Amino acid sequence: MFLDTRTKIIPRHELQARLESHAAHWVSGSFDPLLAEHLRRLDQAQEPGRLLVVEVTNPPQPLLGQRARAELVAALSMVDYVVLGEGREGSPVDTDITERFIGHVLDRHHQEARG
Repeated sequence: MFLDTRTKIIPRHELQARLESHAAHWVSGSFDPLLAEHLRRLDQAQEPGRLLVVEVTNPPQPLLGQRARAELVAALSMVDYVVLGEGREGSPVDTDITERFIGHVLDRHHQEARG
């Protein structure tokens, strides 16, 4: 059976109505790119009896569009709902992960170019 996970991406005003009678844990980040470390942190944020809501924000120069990143996050089984953030910055934790990832890619590229 195919499940279109894009239905997990909902407008903020609709989310408020869906959460009225449920406890939820809210996580925010740019997920640009979506990394294994993000998956581990989202899995840790999941709690029994609570919905996991993820807000996908925009970094200054995204690699992927916000909607594409939201669809990737929505495809994760631990995520119940995804909302598109209106802010321009990711959370400090998410920004740090992305910067480390970009630094790793650049270092590896430079090593291969020399080698």
